[in-house]
Amino acid sequence: MSIHRCCSVFWVVLLLYACSTDTPPPEETRPIAQDPEGARLVNQGAFFLKQSQPRKALTVLHQAAKRVPELPSVHFNTGLAHVRLGEYGLAIPPLQRAVELDSLNGSFRFVLGDALSAEHRYPEAILQYQRAIELEPEKALYRHQLGKSLRATADFAGAIAAFEAALDLEPDFVDALYHRSELLGRSGRPAEAEAGYKKLLVLAPQHVAALVALATLQTQAGRHREAMSALEQAIAQEPRHAQAHYLHHQILNRMERADEAAKALQSYQRLSTAKRHYDQGQIYLLKGKREQAITSFSQAIETDSSFVDAYLSLCIVHLQANDPQSARLLLERILGVEPGHVEAHSLLGETHLLERDFAAAQKSFAEAIALDSTSVRAAFGLGRSLLLSKNYQQADAALRRTLEWAPTHLPIYVEAHYALALTQIQLKNYEEAKTLLKKVLELNPDYPQAGTKLAWLEASF
Repeated sequence: MSIHRCCSVFWVVLLLYACSTDTPPPEETRPIAQDPEGARLVNQGAFFLKQSQPRKALTVLHQAAKRVPELPSVHFNTGLAHVRLGEYGLAIPPLQRAVELDSLNGSFRFVLGDALSAEHRYPEAILQYQRAIELEPEKALYRHQLGKSLRATADFAGAIAAFEAALDLEPDFVDALYHRSELLGRSGRPAEAEAGYKKLLVLAPQHVAALVALATLQTQAGRHREAMSALEQAIAQEPRHAQAHYLHHQILNRMERADEAAKALQSYQRLSTAKRHYDQGQIYLLKGKREQAITSFSQAIETDSSFVDAYLSLCIVHLQANDPQSARLLLERILGVEPGHVEAHSLLGETHLLERDFAAAQKSFAEAIALDSTSVRAAFGLGRSLLLSKNYQQADAALRRTLEWAPTHLPIYVEAHYALALTQIQLKNYEEAKTLLKKVLELNPDYPQAGTKLAWLEASF
């Protein structure tokens, strides 16, 4: 698991903790109890965060903060919403306020440390991580993040010690193993670094960065055949890894295999140029410059016609612009390159839905499910397409299957309840439809269609 994903999962846990009303500290219950509207806004903001709608959460949380300004979790969730949006500078003040109100909460300090680190305010981040560790010494992740900030300040000895402390708590912590080994290599301790990478690769044999780093050490030691073996594994796992191709070129040169070295260099140049265009496209997207993003993604595809992520990004831009035809053509090209790409099949199904070609949508979603029988997105898409084509019995089965798989995919979980309620209305199962609509409103109180439909059912049946 990458550290980014690890931290994302951790923040979800923090969010659930911060939003709990079962056992809040006494000082938090008073303002909530005295202000029912404040309580509603707090819960609604937390719900939008859990639904991965941080921008919507911010609108509500800013209102909640005015009504219950002494509630630490309001400020924490506001900061967390900004973190989710990548707005680390904006996240810092509310996170600092949360820490002021609850100075003994290690989790609050940890996320504040992450925001400070993202803004390159490493000395401040280090202080927050150290305080979080004092409060919750059992958390290996805190020590790992401390190590990363110490590394950024060139305190390599301190960083190695922090990574080793994380490994003492969690010996199989892959990211801590990787960063420790990297610093050992940079600190003139190649044998220890190599041993660390090899231990990591026992735990995570497909860790491409570790394979490339190991190959680099072996190349420096003149062990070219061992390095080639590690690089071949890395390129097999991630064919688009530009650094691996460049190192491959260097090794082939040293082995006097000039023709192969030239091909490896061409691969490196093609991949790095395409990646540069792709990264620029992502920057344009963040800035809302859609036309420039389309140009950059198109240049990436022209440079490397097998760049699936560039196709997907360009496809999503077209879908956002309500241009399903262009999106469909791109998705068909992706599937020509990579027929087993589950996300492409699901997106093609979504595109067919926009074009109201329900039979084609059902075929695409069914192909996605055949490739990945646990694909929640594909199961929900199939259910929606069957509902829209008025095939209610099959829609019922597909949507129930979605609900079995989707509890951890909250936005789909909510929408699947609503779609199943609509299906039950068509099947004249009115009582079950009411139950499902009540569940929708329990999960998302701000769902007007569900409220309207439930009121109509209550009045009519």
